[in-house]
Amino acid sequence: MLIDFHCHRTAPFAVACTDTPSSGPAPAAEPSALLSCQGLLPGRWTAELQDMLLSNLISDSGLQMGEVGLDRRFKDVLPMDRQTEILRTMLHFAVEHDKSISLHCVQATEVMLNVLRETSFRPYGVIWHGFTGSRETAAVLSGLKVIVSIGPRFRGNLLDIFEANRALVPETDYEGSDPAEHESILRAQYDRFSRELQMTPDEILGHTEKLFKAFSPNPGC
Repeated sequence: MLIDFHCHRTAPFAVACTDTPSSGPAPAAEPSALLSCQGLLPGRWTAELQDMLLSNLISDSGLQMGEVGLDRRFKDVLPMDRQTEILRTMLHFAVEHDKSISLHCVQATEVMLNVLRETSFRPYGVIWHGFTGSRETAAVLSGLKVIVSIGPRFRGNLLDIFEANRALVPETDYEGSDPAEHESILRAQYDRFSRELQMTPDEILGHTEKLFKAFSPNPGC
């Protein structure tokens, strides 16, 4: 089965994430996602929304955390020190409640790495979504047992990143509502992985399914 490790619509093959909590687990009124996540990004943060997010995660055992993170573009709205403090709070909450985590990071790599180093999360229970970083950063994430998720915007050397961190998976970050378009983008991602990593389609499928099982808090998923 093709697995989309990060998108913004629910689909049976997708890890569906939001950037703001809502009264329900799904980002859209469509079929259930493979894994549903709710998050809260710095550009939308309020104390009330954070309380809503944490309450939703407690009340729904199947709901996971994501996307949450750091974004230097919003430092004038929410200073980086405050963003970091908020992220620590949310990650500690996720660890305490055994929630998988999808991370967002823009122009704050070193700060994010420091937060991850001090957080005792489940191995491969964290995805760095939309990764566009270096081989060196991927290697650090490998040591921390963080999954690196690559979307269509990645223009680097995929094999180079894979050699630094074998926990490499495809995503679409799809925000539209067209199921056919979504699946087409995802298939293109899998074709790219197969071609650039020099692996057969079946090998890619086995690789991603294994990492999804590690990422999911429910071994039966």
